[in-house]
Amino acid sequence: MTKEKKAVIIYGSPRRTKSASYHLGKSFIKGLQRGGFEVEEIMLANQKIHHCVGCYTCWTKTPGECIHNDDMNALRLKLRNVSITIYATPLYIFSVPGIVKDFLDRQLPEFEPYLIERNGITSHPYRYELEGFQRRMFLICVAGFPEQSHFDAVVQMFKKKTTTAGETYIGDILIGGSELISKDNSQQSFKKLYEYVENAGYEVATIGKISEKTKNLIKEVYEFKPEELEVFRSMANKYWDSTIPRDYDKEDISISEEKIPLKLSDGGMEATFAGMAMVYNPNIIKGLTGVFQFHLDDEIYYLAFDGNKCKAYKGSYPKPLTTIISPKDVWMKISNGELEGRQALMRGLFQVKGDMNLLIRMNEMFESTKT
Repeated sequence: MTKEKKAVIIYGSPRRTKSASYHLGKSFIKGLQRGGFEVEEIMLANQKIHHCVGCYTCWTKTPGECIHNDDMNALRLKLRNVSITIYATPLYIFSVPGIVKDFLDRQLPEFEPYLIERNGITSHPYRYELEGFQRRMFLICVAGFPEQSHFDAVVQMFKKKTTTAGETYIGDILIGGSELISKDNSQQSFKKLYEYVENAGYEVATIGKISEKTKNLIKEVYEFKPEELEVFRSMANKYWDSTIPRDYDKEDISISEEKIPLKLSDGGMEATFAGMAMVYNPNIIKGLTGVFQFHLDDEIYYLAFDGNKCKAYKGSYPKPLTTIISPKDVWMKISNGELEGRQALMRGLFQVKGDMNLLIRMNEMFESTKT
């Protein structure tokens, strides 16, 4: 395969495969591969890369060779043999993680020390320039903060890099408020986003850029509207509250012995809640006692927690810890992974009363739940 149809993706998160940037990057390269590209994946957290010490030995005593004998020597060779380099990285203090910065700094031997003019500014000549070969770069970046403006500095850094290095910056996918994307048990909720990101990769492979249609679809799925920001901040704060151990074993629950728990054989929505009770993980919130209630149109269901046990019932409980009020079709879409729960809440598609911490922990408490 020619260099023109080869790409490399650089995963920059210290979390490795347990990261939002990794999941998005995997979707993007599926599209590249569908478009005929051969893609090599590099996980920087698995590489040994020393800091650049600024000695300039790679420019003087051993041109093109670094004083450090580590994994970066082989990685630099890989960069020379591809037409597209994709960086998939989280945002760390409005820039990149240290391992990504080291990877960027250690590319210095690829350039010569001389000063030239390129694209209207002073640059260094690329040491291994090939006549007619165009090197391109694409950025996938995720952040905990929701606003797109938080990416301004890192985008400008990569754009400046490409301008001075004789590369072409061909686009980016910037996803704010991305923490849930890193969670293994939330993956089903992001199917639509991954579908659009994969299509973006296919478009880059076939037409060299992301179409406006695909950009707008990604924006529609995951860019925050101004009126959603305060809800997002509140939910994020509740999430961090939920990670602090709390005493959930003081609640007394009283359920009549005549009350019959729901079963899978009941079918319909009853089976949905029965299934949730079956996969309940009591280790997420140890000793949890209380009730999680659901008002779905004119039907009411609840999940009763009693230490290590969870049972599902139809009907109303007088003092639930948390109550979800939702149209049935909305909740079914969330449960089936067709609708991302956080976005549905921010857009007012359902309401929550009581302790929101339990809602935040639902993915962990019920491994098959898609909120």
